[in-house]
Amino acid sequence: MFRLRQFYLNHLKRKMFNKIVVLYSAVMIVLFAIAATLVYQYQTQRILREQTDANLKSAHVLNIYLSLQYEGIQNIFQQIYGDASLSDDLIYFLNHEYESYLKYRLDLYAKTGEQRLRSFNPLLKNYLEQESSAKSVSIYSYPNNFYMHISRTNQQLNNDSGSKNKWETWFARREQDSWDTMPQNEASPSSDGSSPRSYSYSREIKDPWTLERVGMMNVEFDARQISSWLESRASVKGRILVLNAQQTVIYDSEDVLYGQTYPYQLEHEKAGDWVQLDEPSKVNILNVGNAGLSVVGIVSQSMIKESTKSLRTGMILVTLVFMVTSFAITFTIVRKFSKKVQRIIRSMNRIGEGDLSTRIQMSGEDELQQISRRFNDMGDRLEQYIDKMYTSEIKQKNAELVALQSQINPHFLYNTLESIRMKAYFVGAKEVGQMIYSLSVMFKSMVKKSTIVTIEEEIDMCSVYLDLFRIRYEGRLETEIEMDPEIQNYSIIKLLIQPIVENYIVHGFRPLEDNNKISVRALGAGDRIVIIVSDNGTGIPEEKLTQIRQTLDKILQPPDKGYRSIGLINVHERIVMNYGNDYGVSINSTEGAGTEVRMEIPMLRKGETT
Repeated sequence: MFRLRQFYLNHLKRKMFNKIVVLYSAVMIVLFAIAATLVYQYQTQRILREQTDANLKSAHVLNIYLSLQYEGIQNIFQQIYGDASLSDDLIYFLNHEYESYLKYRLDLYAKTGEQRLRSFNPLLKNYLEQESSAKSVSIYSYPNNFYMHISRTNQQLNNDSGSKNKWETWFARREQDSWDTMPQNEASPSSDGSSPRSYSYSREIKDPWTLERVGMMNVEFDARQISSWLESRASVKGRILVLNAQQTVIYDSEDVLYGQTYPYQLEHEKAGDWVQLDEPSKVNILNVGNAGLSVVGIVSQSMIKESTKSLRTGMILVTLVFMVTSFAITFTIVRKFSKKVQRIIRSMNRIGEGDLSTRIQMSGEDELQQISRRFNDMGDRLEQYIDKMYTSEIKQKNAELVALQSQINPHFLYNTLESIRMKAYFVGAKEVGQMIYSLSVMFKSMVKKSTIVTIEEEIDMCSVYLDLFRIRYEGRLETEIEMDPEIQNYSIIKLLIQPIVENYIVHGFRPLEDNNKISVRALGAGDRIVIIVSDNGTGIPEEKLTQIRQTLDKILQPPDKGYRSIGLINVHERIVMNYGNDYGVSINSTEGAGTEVRMEIPMLRKGETT
């Protein structure tokens, strides 16, 4: 019990696939056992039916054989009694001494002058020639106590006058039953040392004129001829017996009860049914016409069991092979799925330990492959989410650091810039004073903690920034700012437009030309706000423009800080991180003709989120 419990705890309790294998194996064992039992029973019934049919066929064959023997004997008597000369010859032979019979034959020959007189002796010899199973024919004389024994090779006349009592005993027994065995140890009148496996048919001879009993004819048959007949004409199955009217066995295919009285009572009504003999047996009983013989076919239960022994062994082996094969196939398939599940569990453990790069490569299109695909998708989304949150957090920290640095004593900086501006106005440098004022306004806006401003505030910030450069370049820069009044109170991330404008000042402005122009337009388009920054600057070469677009589409990795459009990419990433992949920056440019940057963000009130 302890070992079973340990086995359950170690191999079944927490192992689903082992439970499936055990349960499936148990079901298969039961099903195979039931199927094998049903097949075995069916085959046993089939074998029983085949052997019973074969036994019945053998009984029919033997019935025909004995019927032919009986008809052959009856034909002799019909010829004798149907022919007056033959009957007279035989009656005279039985009623007189043999010398008198010979004298009678000679006198008859001399009187009639016929060269061939009809006699019973040639008739009997001709019968022995035609009937291969007949060994001899004996004719007994009641009045004179002698008999003539005729075989195929010789003819013998015997006279045992001193054994009359024994003759009478033998005659009395044969009167009870015409058919009987010819045992070797019995000194019957017909015994000539023949094989004990013989049987005979006896019939009394009567004088056709007086109807007195004058003798008996006995025909002896070789019982071995029955076996030869059966083997040549039927496949003998079971046991075949031939019984006379007194239940004496005159033939036994197993050669056990020959000459004995059959110990069991057989009934025709139970033919074909199970009958209790030495053991339960199937019995077939056939009567041989009017001969007084019965052919009994017996198929014993032990014979059926012996016949099905190889079948039973084969069924057990086949069932075991099927069970082992089924278990092996099931175990292999379940083990394959178990390995897949174990792989999924290991991958989940690695994810739990922080290895977010773990992915499951699994073939097939089953449920486990779907789980693996969902697991990989979850890993990708989790990794992207963590990267996004990590990047946002780093940028937030950097922004906070910049804000902290910018807030170092801001009042001191404001006051200082205001003093410089007043000094510039005092000495008449109005443009310098205007630039200092614009710088002070920008500084105040940039050090504010809020990262979300209105469209109006962002546009104003951009306008102040452009004023600085417009004053600096003394008429060589023309600016144009346009804003749809309906969107001025919608929100936007701070410092989205200024880096794009700065990109133009740094990379697209032509300091030697007087017609530099940049325009900023903010428009409403459905549920979106579109901000377009266009200029007539130097433009971007085609190859560089392709790289910028691929970087915006995340086909290429983000460039290093020395890259000329790092501000543009930064703006795009900030829009995507805050508003989603449906929004961002697109760019069109022609080298020597200018650049247009288009920015799309959702139309949100301040405080709303996408």
